[in-house]
Amino acid sequence: MNGLALRHMRTLFRIEWKLFNRIRANYVFAVAVPLMLLVAMRSVQEQMDLAAHGVDAGPLMVSTSAGILLIFTLYSSVTGLYVARREELVLKRLRTGEVSDPVILAGGASMYVALTVAQIAVVAVVLSVMFGAAPRQPLSAVAGLVTGVALMTAMAAATAALCRSVESVMVATLPAIFVLPLASGVYIPREVLPDALGDVLVYAPLSPTVDLIRSGWTGQLSAAEVPARIVLDAVWAALFAWVAFRRFRWEPRT
Repeated sequence: MNGLALRHMRTLFRIEWKLFNRIRANYVFAVAVPLMLLVAMRSVQEQMDLAAHGVDAGPLMVSTSAGILLIFTLYSSVTGLYVARREELVLKRLRTGEVSDPVILAGGASMYVALTVAQIAVVAVVLSVMFGAAPRQPLSAVAGLVTGVALMTAMAAATAALCRSVESVMVATLPAIFVLPLASGVYIPREVLPDALGDVLVYAPLSPTVDLIRSGWTGQLSAAEVPARIVLDAVWAALFAWVAFRRFRWEPRT
């Protein structure tokens, strides 16, 4: 990325940050709601016999929190952002200048990316202290976070391409909000599921991210499995990016 693109990214970040801070209710959705969901999921996981399946509660909570925050703070928010800026003709005006399409989308999402990464980092530190769990494969966790951010941003662009209006965002994001956490081991670890089902769900979107982040604390993935999970995440991200490239609309439907 050249210097001009970086300047555009910084400018778009500052604009979105100012707009975000104008509406204090944004903090309720982007901060309080995911954290309340995390507390609720902790209560659910306490009802499971995790020890019998060889699952450590500390690393599991770290990967659970990361998955929840990636879906709610990043994916859901960025999908709404893209659609809102399209309806306001902001995206159309940006395209008339020298800003490239990828920079427009990345710059618009950059504020929520920073917020999500900060949330995950803080929660991971707190949970590590609470459960006395030190990272064993920190690079695996970093790789999971990077690929997760790329995947959720690409998925947000693809979902926004299917939305006709801001009002339709809530409906369009429902499948990912409800189905994706269940399929990727965010709410229920795959170890407690039947083996056949768990083996299939390894290939679900966001499953590689969850595995990589949890392995950052458990070291469960081998040297060969870590790159495999990264590639799988990259394939899903590329697929959603391709859908966005083919279907994304830069101005409202007439």
